[in-house]
This record gives sequence, structure tokens and C-alpha cells, in this order.
Amino acid sequence: MKANVGVKDAAVRYFIAALLIAIGAYLPKDNPISLPLIGVGVALGLTAYFKFCPLYTLFRINTCPLDQKK
Repeated sequence: MKANVGVKDAAVRYFIAALLIAIGAYLPKDNPISLPLIGVGVALGLTAYFKFCPLYTLFRINTCPLDQKK
């Protein structure tokens, strides 16, 4: 897996992930939207951590400046 998520992109993903997880945790557990919010937040956090987004590969997007210099 080549890195395709840049530093700024990862920072935005971390912020949105934390926000979604916090909102999902704040909502009551019987609310049907709380678990999907937490799931999307975790997925965004993982893509930021591993610097790889499968959807970026599908659409041939690359925000990582190190790979663009090659």
C-alpha cells in the first residue's frame, strides 16, 4: 500500500473522526445513528493513521506530496 493521504488531509480526517466519535458517544445508545457515526469516525481515523484511503485509490486521488515528487 502506497501512502495517498497527505499531512493536511490526515489532520482533517483526525478532527472529523474525533467529532463523529464524540457525537456518536453522546447520543443515547438506542438511537440508530449512534453506532454508524462511531463506525465512520473509526474508519476515518484509521485511514488517517495508515495514510491510505481505498477510495482515493479507486478515484486516483493522491494528497501525499512525497509520492507526487517521484
